[in-house]
Amino acid sequence: MKIKSVSLCCAIIISISFILSIFAAVTSQINHHQQAIADLSNNTISAALNSSPVLGKPIFSEHDKATSIKQVDINGSKGLSVAFSGNWTVKGIDFTDIGTALVTFRPNGSGDVKGEATITPTGTNDGKSSDTGAHEKATYTFYSTARPDIKGTIVINNGAAFFHASSTTGRLASIDNLVVIFRAHIDEAGNGMIIGWGWK
Repeated sequence: MKIKSVSLCCAIIISISFILSIFAAVTSQINHHQQAIADLSNNTISAALNSSPVLGKPIFSEHDKATSIKQVDINGSKGLSVAFSGNWTVKGIDFTDIGTALVTFRPNGSGDVKGEATITPTGTNDGKSSDTGAHEKATYTFYSTARPDIKGTIVINNGAAFFHASSTTGRLASIDNLVVIFRAHIDEAGNGMIIGWGWK
């Protein structure tokens, strides 16, 4: 009877040791995996912080005009609803656009701007006939902050525009997923001049 008890105790001890060894191995693997994820995250963040945006030469220029300006109330704050149209060039291709923007004013006189527009290619400056892109359409959305200059006669508007085109082979294919960082100067009559750089 004593021999059986000793054998049973040995079996229990061996089983517990085996379970503990498995637990230790699993814990080690989990810790290693978590450390690998942390190292990857840290390396990714470090690379992002150490990189610099490459803007280069402007790829975008636009002349537009406000066609309608209406005062609106936005959640209790003063704002403007603006319709606009214009002519512009991006990557050497000419376009026209028609869009709208919503301006929400801050207490300090600056404004948050968000808007969208539909664009259509024009001309033949890319070597293709105007009929090729006559039915092509694309859109862009933009977000920016606006503030008056020192004299109060020009509005300086800085922001980013995000382009989306359904065409993969037409004239608009080259601007699909394009991100443009822009600066706009808008006079009291609503005439705007915009210059933009592609975000790489």
